[in-house]
Amino acid sequence: MTKVETAIGNAAPTLHPRRIPGRFARWVVEKGWAHLVLLTGSAIFLFPFVWMVGTSLKTDDELASDSSVPQIPVFQAKSPYLRETPALAEPAEVDAAVWKKMLPAMHAASEKAITAATRPAGADLVDRAGLDRAAAALLINTAAARMNREIWQSGNVDKITAAFDAEMSPAAAANALDDRLARLELKSLQWRSLDVRIFRLFTGREIATQWKVESGAAKLIPGDGDAAILQYDFTAGDTPLVLTADFNLPVAESKLHKLILSYRGDDSWHALAATMQTGPRRWSSDRTTYIAQHRAGSVLFQPPTFEDDTFKPKIWVPLSLVAGANSAPEPQGARATVRFTLSPSHTAQAVAGKVRRNYERAFLSVPFWMYVRNSIALVALTMVGALLSAAFVAYAFARLNWPGRGVAFLLLLATMMLPGQVTMIPQFMIWKQLGWYNTLNPLWVPAWFGTAFFIFLMTQHMRTIPRELEEAARLDGLNAVQTWWYIILPQVKPTLAAIAIMSFMGAWNEFMGPLIYLRDQGKFPLSLGLFGMRIDQGGDWTLIMAGNVLMTLPVIIIFFAFQRYFIQGMTMSGMKG
Repeated sequence: MTKVETAIGNAAPTLHPRRIPGRFARWVVEKGWAHLVLLTGSAIFLFPFVWMVGTSLKTDDELASDSSVPQIPVFQAKSPYLRETPALAEPAEVDAAVWKKMLPAMHAASEKAITAATRPAGADLVDRAGLDRAAAALLINTAAARMNREIWQSGNVDKITAAFDAEMSPAAAANALDDRLARLELKSLQWRSLDVRIFRLFTGREIATQWKVESGAAKLIPGDGDAAILQYDFTAGDTPLVLTADFNLPVAESKLHKLILSYRGDDSWHALAATMQTGPRRWSSDRTTYIAQHRAGSVLFQPPTFEDDTFKPKIWVPLSLVAGANSAPEPQGARATVRFTLSPSHTAQAVAGKVRRNYERAFLSVPFWMYVRNSIALVALTMVGALLSAAFVAYAFARLNWPGRGVAFLLLLATMMLPGQVTMIPQFMIWKQLGWYNTLNPLWVPAWFGTAFFIFLMTQHMRTIPRELEEAARLDGLNAVQTWWYIILPQVKPTLAAIAIMSFMGAWNEFMGPLIYLRDQGKFPLSLGLFGMRIDQGGDWTLIMAGNVLMTLPVIIIFFAFQRYFIQGMTMSGMKG
């Protein structure tokens, strides 16, 4: 090694491992705490939105089970299948030592009840021991949650055992077995006519004996009660499963209102579609339905009817005529064939289907795009009015000299002291006298007369602009309006952006105004339309949260896209030098 290399090596600093924690500690003390505070504040403010998105991705089953995060669906190749064994959940306010002490006795009692319970149809198609374990764990959780907290807190083993044994009823054990056995049950197929008559084409028992498996590895077996269990196997490939059924039309084809398939899902997220052949005419469903959740449900297949033009929730799957459009509808008693296609959904497809499910339901539950168009119209008119009025009036306050300017500015600021509730009734009477009740005019016209806060914000910014710019403009022959348009407005773009963002958020989220002034549903903006969905679907919080996410997302995108201009406008930086 040369002397130069030795000198360089001696001069190069060496990072001793023990010095790194010290540097990190200094960084935390000097700057890191600020980053930590900002990240903590961001997490606190983002949590409601994250929770809302997570809830919108859940099913009703997950919401009822108080699952903290949405479950990820996985590919189910066979059905019936065994659902996972739930983890034992210690009830709240129960001493951990008492719970641990009682576990052996609870296991013994639940296993005894499960062994004696009536097993559901299809239980012989899965592992018996695994089904018993899963059902016993579910039974323990259910029984422990139902017991009185005072009994748990007493610590008396005999008393707790007696109370737990009282929950081990045959019905409870049968329900636990039924819950852990996932199976796809077909219960009935009904025809509803336009004259409000319902015809049961097939019962569950008839489905098991009269329907045919046209393709796919599957068979129909009788289930409990009046139901048929569809046993299928997609392990050999992705060939869709097709079930066919022939029947006579109970009424003329032109009288068809709905074709209703009642079933109990197996939470497989496989896609269901339908076709119906009546002579040369063939109907096909426009979209697929996912077999979601482990509960009873139904799919409504409906051709074009009068309901398509109404505001009611469109919960049905549309049927479109894809062949034989020039042929006359078949009369009553004609032969018809219905085909149901069950296509396998692998994990990625199942996840995509679960993500889309509640959002598609939100679009179908209300006339969503009509509400969006109304909201966009209100937002556009409000933003333009707020920008023009604030910039024009503020120019008079900030750059022009006229008698009474200070008094007028004080009166303008004084209007900010009046709560909206004080002026609500007088404003309503004025707009009603003008004949604008049940129109969008009262929601956007006030923005064109100026908003006190926006005028004040713009005035403060315009006062920072050098007078030399106006004097140069006057020497070039520009009048006051031309100076405002060509000289002043380009200098206040940050404040204009801030006003645009705030007026957008205010108009997009406005709820009280539409609620007061609008009566016709066709004029509702999105905020009031989603409130109507909350009334119609009061208990379906997953659907409501999906609608809330769709409404909140544009505001978040607009704010983050233009936050730089918003911050500049709020600080009223203006032109320097």
